[in-house]
Amino acid sequence: MKFLSAIRTTAVVFLLMASPVLAQTVPSALQYATYDWDAKRTKRLSITEEEAKHPAMVLREFTAHEYMYSSQDKALKLYSTEHRIMRVNTSDGIERFNKIYIPEDGGQLLSLKARTISPRGEVVEVNQGNIKELKDEDGRRGFKIFAVEGVEKGSEIEYVFFREQAPRFFGRDYLQSDLPARDVTFELISPEALTFDARVYNGPASPRDTLLAGKHHLNMKLAHVPAVREEAFATVDAERMRVEYKLAYTAQRGRTRLFTWADASMYLYESTYTLAKDEAKAADKILKAAKVPAGGLETRVRALEQYLKTNFNVQESAESNLARIAATHNASEMGMTRLFAAMLRRLNIEHELVVTSDRSSVVFDESFDSWNYLDNYILYFPETKQLLAPARPDFRYGMVPPGWTANKGLFIRTVKLGSTESAVGTVRDIPTLSAEQSPYDLDIKVKFSPELDKAIVDMHQILGGYHAQDIQPYYSLIPEEKRAEILQSLIKSSVPDATFQSVKATNGEAGLSPLSKPFLVDANVESAALLNKAGQRYLFKIGDLLGPQSELYQPETRQYDVENDYNRRYNRVITLELPAGYHVRNLQDLNADVKAGPDAKDPLYYFNSKYDVQGQTVKVTITEAYRQIRWPKKDFEVFRDVVNAAANFNKVVLVLEKTKS
Repeated sequence: MKFLSAIRTTAVVFLLMASPVLAQTVPSALQYATYDWDAKRTKRLSITEEEAKHPAMVLREFTAHEYMYSSQDKALKLYSTEHRIMRVNTSDGIERFNKIYIPEDGGQLLSLKARTISPRGEVVEVNQGNIKELKDEDGRRGFKIFAVEGVEKGSEIEYVFFREQAPRFFGRDYLQSDLPARDVTFELISPEALTFDARVYNGPASPRDTLLAGKHHLNMKLAHVPAVREEAFATVDAERMRVEYKLAYTAQRGRTRLFTWADASMYLYESTYTLAKDEAKAADKILKAAKVPAGGLETRVRALEQYLKTNFNVQESAESNLARIAATHNASEMGMTRLFAAMLRRLNIEHELVVTSDRSSVVFDESFDSWNYLDNYILYFPETKQLLAPARPDFRYGMVPPGWTANKGLFIRTVKLGSTESAVGTVRDIPTLSAEQSPYDLDIKVKFSPELDKAIVDMHQILGGYHAQDIQPYYSLIPEEKRAEILQSLIKSSVPDATFQSVKATNGEAGLSPLSKPFLVDANVESAALLNKAGQRYLFKIGDLLGPQSELYQPETRQYDVENDYNRRYNRVITLELPAGYHVRNLQDLNADVKAGPDAKDPLYYFNSKYDVQGQTVKVTITEAYRQIRWPKKDFEVFRDVVNAAANFNKVVLVLEKTKS
């Protein structure tokens, strides 16, 4: 959880270090202190013919977390016992699992052992000397890595480890992956004085709390867990079976629930808005340097955002202290949020702090108050109902990452009671942009060379909202000599063999918002591939001009509800100047009208294509939109029809033939 820990997984660099594998012995009072694999086993576990078709599969997945007070210093500690058995069936499976990474997560590994069992029953235990330590790029997070040698198709890889960590009061364990699994066990053990709540998502009923010998046991055991199957228009990570848990009660507090949303609101409020004297002085200095102009709320917020996001860098390992941020111009995510909040207060701009999850990973669940959902910081302005992502320099006022929207979040509002200041938190919906705010429009004009050996294409592209996010925030950072190549790649998605006569971009300056200044690309190209001769006729691949389109022809039954990244709209106009003496034989192929949604006059999703002919000019107008993030899988077919309508147009080829005199 970002606001409780500075530790975050970053890109791992392979820095191997000599270090002892065993930090200390496993405490004998642990429930699973003597847990071990079957030392006598030499025969592999059996699998079915169907299971053998997978690159690998999990034959045992055992995870037990135990909270226990140390006998030495009486401090609460967390111990984890994990046991995995994997069968590798193919070369891909071997490649994936011939190196095993064990994250230490700021703790220490107490014991680790691993072995392989070959199809012939040969057992080879991993040499402890081959287990190495890795550090991530900032040296904060450690891993143990060991290579499993001599693995062949049909081998089992098995390992057991114990580790000690600082106690965490919120946790998340995944029970499902892209591999089928058998014998999946999760257990959470705590002293009688500490009661945890747990909830399972996308799976069976949540584990029940059983009190045994002075310990709480939250336990669940699954005989089979199917593999997660990738699916288009779905957030597969968020659909994985997982268990969330949190410390809910202690004997000392009785039935007063701990770590509620109200508690989180006060914690976040104090962490964000409380400034030491040196921080307040630093904030005053930064505000003076920002020279925020007078004006309405949007004018001041945009100016402040431009200054802070241009002059301060966001680095996960950086400081959250404003005095240090002022000195170094580097800030952590929390630090940048605190900096924005301090500036807004000094400008007397009303705002609320919002913290949420990314729904592409986990959907915020209001009914289960785990602070594990509190990952991403947003500022909300009630006057304009707009959002701002303080620690995301690639997004500007009015836009935050799409996965943070169409989700719930904790909105924290500052309230004053006389001279006392406090905070009130409510869980509310975070709105997303409308389809009209994320356009990807095309205006294409086509004519043919006199020899009818190539098409000459003028293309105007308009990328707004989320469609612009992949290029507009970064365009000014691209070296000048590389920019044409980037722009050409956008055009080549529609005209792969394009020979460029000209190409240029508009609105590529740093700090622009694609909501008000969409990214524009204009190009003039020639293409031989779009026009082919077939006897006395010519074939023009008009559908290619849309660029590659998604296709939904999956034969399997739909697993998940549809979930779009964001709402979006496409308006395309293709104006085709026919060569003198020619007409189009199959103009009717340009017509399409497919809709989905309860209101036929105002559909949620649609693809419409129609044409108009004026003399030798054919004008094709195509409109397509996806105006709702989620759509139930029970009505998947009508959604699929809209997506496939665009894919079908992609295949349209116009037949040009001579007009009879």
